[in-house]
Amino acid sequence: MLSWTFWFVVTSHNHECPHDKLTKQFLVRAHLEDSYKSTKNTIAALVGQNEPFNQPIRINLHYNFTFLGATLFILNLIIIICVKATTSEGLTIMGQVKENLELILTVRRTPGPLRLRRYCVNNERNFTLTGPTEPCPNRCSNESVICTVFPVPSEHLQRCVECNGDSSNCVEAYSDGPGIEADLALYVYGINVNCGRSTIAFAAACQLEDQYDRPISGIINFCPSNINDDEQVFQVAKHEVFHVLGFSNNLYPWYRDENGNPRTSRDANGNPPTDANGRYVAAETTVKVVNLTDWQTRFGPVNKTIIQLVTPKVVEIARRHFNCNTLEGVQLEDQGSSGTAGSHWEKRLLNYEAMTGVISQNLAFSNFSYALLEDSGWYKVNYSNASRLVWGRGDGCGYVAGSCGGYIDSKKRQNQPIAPFCDFFTDNEFNPQNLSCNIDRTAVAFCSLVDNYLYVTSFVSIPQEYQYFNSGANFDSSPTRLPFYGGRVQAADFCPYYLDLFRRAPRGICRKGIPL
Repeated sequence: MLSWTFWFVVTSHNHECPHDKLTKQFLVRAHLEDSYKSTKNTIAALVGQNEPFNQPIRINLHYNFTFLGATLFILNLIIIICVKATTSEGLTIMGQVKENLELILTVRRTPGPLRLRRYCVNNERNFTLTGPTEPCPNRCSNESVICTVFPVPSEHLQRCVECNGDSSNCVEAYSDGPGIEADLALYVYGINVNCGRSTIAFAAACQLEDQYDRPISGIINFCPSNINDDEQVFQVAKHEVFHVLGFSNNLYPWYRDENGNPRTSRDANGNPPTDANGRYVAAETTVKVVNLTDWQTRFGPVNKTIIQLVTPKVVEIARRHFNCNTLEGVQLEDQGSSGTAGSHWEKRLLNYEAMTGVISQNLAFSNFSYALLEDSGWYKVNYSNASRLVWGRGDGCGYVAGSCGGYIDSKKRQNQPIAPFCDFFTDNEFNPQNLSCNIDRTAVAFCSLVDNYLYVTSFVSIPQEYQYFNSGANFDSSPTRLPFYGGRVQAADFCPYYLDLFRRAPRGICRKGIPL
């Protein structure tokens, strides 16, 4: 343990990702121009062969920061996001994200130009249609919007035919706009709507092309009052664009296999099955519900239901990373709202991975998230660009298949280190003691085991399935206190681990072999 004291405030620098603050029913499938323009491609389509991935993805950025009015916060946001150069090449933050992703992803070439679908309207409300080429039964919407409410240029929209209640007398209300030459149209906004205290941005896919169901448009909204750090904003922006590209429980039902065939069965209109709430549901070959029967708590083993992504490339990467050849899938986050749960990796297992629901320090866009995009069937991925993930590497099947409490107990019985977790109580976050190095040895850190009564002021204890400790080296083991002891990060299943201090240790101190 490091023995000296650091006299400064501890902070976690977390971004809590709500992902899609919008309703789940807005996804629209748009029919693009015929992509089979050669005899060779026509024959390939007729015999069911897959089109080649021959186009580095082209992302078109369109900014709109003023549709709800301008403020000083928004002016600052404009400077940070799309004016201020953050690289020697003069790229802005969103320019960096665009360039980075265009080097990573290859797609089947989008028939150009790209045009998005216009909404229909009935009783003054916008709505979407089941099929991608249907005319509007009543009227075409006169609003140029996507994702229900976000304005886009009318020049980016397709023609729209309306029938005014008479299907035998339909007429063209709007003609095709010129469109854009791109594979993904990404619309960037900056409004304080659906912006929580810890939310820097949120994003969602809005429209899919109807041949392979790949997302072709999406929105990303930055919360102006929460923007202050360029590097953090870049990481958050890339995280949010990954949601648009495919990392979303709204998109799993639309995934394709390596041959371009749907992973989930489709109806006559090309849509996946729905649940009782009308939401599309992915097949168990993509997302699977699993019941863990040996989830260890301080009360003994209990059952816990989890959701896993079980697509082939993700499983291959996970087995190699965790050193667990029997692993059947990678757990998705089960904490938080519908925009967090199911659309991120489980933070307990992959803490530093950039696509967990609470983004903190030492982010790694790793092979896990790259594999997910490839398993969508929409992209080929350049894995050489992936970051190395240290968290959980080589920790075995016991680490993946159970609670952190069970893992800690098992390691203690074997007299082995319990990393990446810890069990030392921190009673003073302004002057934490017993410091150590974090798991990848980039910073001095403190154990996040705390009395959660300080955070849960309603006297509600931690859920029993996340109560792991009956005793500890330096905390009160009385029955009245034990129900509140756990890690301070709820998304990590209340598992305690080492959190970085606000400032790093003296240069190189954690690189010199000091024990964790």
